[in-house]
Amino acid sequence: MELRLLRYFLAVVDEGSVTRASARVAVAQPSLSRQLRGLEAELGVTLFDRSARALRLSPAGDAFLPMARDLVARADRAVATMALLGAERIVPLTLVAPETTVADVIAPFVAARGAVAPAIDVREALPASVFDLVRDGAADLGVSSGAAPATLSVRPVASFPIWAYVPPDHRWAGRARVRIADLVTEPLIVLGPSHGTRRLLDAAVAAGGWHYRVAAETNVPQVAQALAAGGRGVAVVSDDPRYGLVPVGIAARGGPGGVLRIPLVAAWDPSHYASAAIEALVASLAAYAAERYGR
Repeated sequence: MELRLLRYFLAVVDEGSVTRASARVAVAQPSLSRQLRGLEAELGVTLFDRSARALRLSPAGDAFLPMARDLVARADRAVATMALLGAERIVPLTLVAPETTVADVIAPFVAARGAVAPAIDVREALPASVFDLVRDGAADLGVSSGAAPATLSVRPVASFPIWAYVPPDHRWAGRARVRIADLVTEPLIVLGPSHGTRRLLDAAVAAGGWHYRVAAETNVPQVAQALAAGGRGVAVVSDDPRYGLVPVGIAARGGPGGVLRIPLVAAWDPSHYASAAIEALVASLAAYAAERYGR
């Protein structure tokens, strides 16, 4: 299937008529009509309903339209990216990460680097889907917790404590850490099962043979802290403190620093055309995380 034919198809859709589309793409109207029919023959469907006075898409055309736009957009991005590479200019990269990672790590990293910050388009996704998006080609680089597919290159970025967040008047507010055996006596505000902090908490609790009561469950860490600030329970999350809450470490035997921590890793396709640039970006991000949060 030729991209030229897809562009003709999109021109007709956008202009609403073959006459106006022929002027836009500089192709004579009879020739444009023939090529559209050729595209329909190649696809084996009728893309336009020609029975009415106004040209409109058929059901098959409606289904094909987003695919055609995506194919043309991808082709245009490929041409633009190769032009940047040929000119030895900075290649923009798409980075995907969970909301907390974007807010507490990626965005501060970009701000700290100022004018020399890498050209990255940052997108948010649930932790469990980040590396799948990279594997499927929807993003150039993923930063998240958990295991990445074996086909991707993986580098550690940082390791963050999982905090038990309590109000300043809570009896634990002056403590550096709390035992899991004590933590489970409190009503807990936890993240959904797709989050690495929840999985690590559940594993640590199960290893000790304990159980805990879920006061609330949310996929948004900031909401978890907001609920804790409102007195609903103890929020177990790894993001930076908010709403005046006090972070208390969760003691973990054998854990780094003696507390429960969640690793953050970066993953990308080793065959990516900009693999060297991605690896340099990951190294810079890891160095920044070490400066901000400690090794």
